Amino acid sequence: MFIEVQFSVYPLREAQLSPVIEKAVSILKSFDLPVEVGSMSSVTYGDSEIVFKAFQKVYEEVALNSHVVIIMTLSNACPVPVKGSPPAESSAEDKSEKNK
Repeated sequence: MFIEVQFSVYPLREAQLSPVIEKAVSILKSFDLPVEVGSMSSVTYGDSEIVFKAFQKVYEEVALNSHVVIIMTLSNACPVPVKGSPPAESSAEDKSEKNK
């Protein structure tokens, strides 16, 4: 099954947050998963079996040396974002609200 995951990695009791987050992203990429990093959360997607194995590895690796909280939102219904694509068309109802 194809899924999309929005996730956030929160290292606790760390002076520098970036190394833990970068390690998590690196692990996901090692599973050939695309990762779009954002300021507060990131997105990846792929076959659910691979995604779950990748996040298991992420948790096991970052939790070895850091206290960490990882929040994940999983979906089989969200569209996968395509970089550089224009935003989705607004509905007629949205357009009429803007014209008021």
